[in-house]
Amino acid sequence: MEEAMLTVLSFFAFLGMISIGSYFFRHFKTKTQGADIKLLLYIPANEKSKLEGLVRQIFMEEIPEKLMTDGKVYLMMPPGEPEVSDLIENLKKTYPLELLPDLTDVLYDTGRTKDSNL
Repeated sequence: MEEAMLTVLSFFAFLGMISIGSYFFRHFKTKTQGADIKLLLYIPANEKSKLEGLVRQIFMEEIPEKLMTDGKVYLMMPPGEPEVSDLIENLKKTYPLELLPDLTDVLYDTGRTKDSNL
């Protein structure tokens, strides 16, 4: 009877070790394999109400990992929406987000126009 109990306990211990190894392999795999790929999300005007749910859904479904990106979501938004900027700053505390500058600001700083080749 003792041998049967030890066999069953050994079997469950083996399954537990396999499960832990699998978790660590999935969770801590290198991030450099897809570092070239970036996930860019453009936020249209007046879409603040859907932004938080969309960001949460992206990270809940592990979209950046599935697409083998660098793990961040890069956000672009139209200029002149400070409430969206505040929402993004709050979301950055929880999720790896990066707010990209407005393209017109970058073009203005470099002295180029929108019609010139980038």
